[in-house]
Amino acid sequence: MTKNKKHDLENNLIIKIKNIDLKLKNKFFFKDLSLNIQNNGITFLLGPNGSGKSLCLKLIAGLVKPDRGKIEFYSKKTIKIGYVSQKTVFLRRNVFDNLKFTLRIMNYPKNKISATIKKILSIANFEKYSNVSARNLSIGQQQLLSVLRALIIKPNILLLDEPCSNLDPQTTKKIEDILLSIKKTEIKIIIVTHDLLQVKRLADDVFFINNGVILENSRKNIFFNNPKSKSVMNYINGNLLN
Repeated sequence: MTKNKKHDLENNLIIKIKNIDLKLKNKFFFKDLSLNIQNNGITFLLGPNGSGKSLCLKLIAGLVKPDRGKIEFYSKKTIKIGYVSQKTVFLRRNVFDNLKFTLRIMNYPKNKISATIKKILSIANFEKYSNVSARNLSIGQQQLLSVLRALIIKPNILLLDEPCSNLDPQTTKKIEDILLSIKKTEIKIIIVTHDLLQVKRLADDVFFINNGVILENSRKNIFFNNPKSKSVMNYINGNLLN
């Protein structure tokens, strides 16, 4: 993975996935996969179950290594990635200490840790849970905490894998409000989801993946109103894909 390459576009971050081959169980899942994510704002990865959305996210995060190809980042800033997986895992500690651990492994200045934690908790009105065991939180509260934990390192790329899956509308709205707020701070956000309504609310652009192949990439309005792919039309209309 190549990080922090210069590019002539000011205040923009470009992610290039180049000619990726990836084998799973000795079979190619991705074969010569290439895509560019180059606008600021919120990008969604859509597609049916098993299409490769989460694998794309893990490739960008560096959690999965391809058999061939590379991922390049073009930015004037050092790349820092925050990642939220589908399954949240927390230490057997309270909320404050879970966030503290994240900062300490990032070698964050000790004299700034407490203030930084208080600030990140405040953006979600989460201060009252500071001394509560992270593992005793509700599912929605844990997912919200996982988003805060990813944000506390001040990433310029935030990767979210089904961040609002099975959450109540109130918690979903809280997470979405946070994402819309931080979108304004030049953080690139990439989200995997099946929720078409969430895509309509938040997306700037959409990649549609099926069977490890990118079938469409377009701005949100074009994706929903004038899709080029029959598979996308079927997906939007709730029909089965081939």
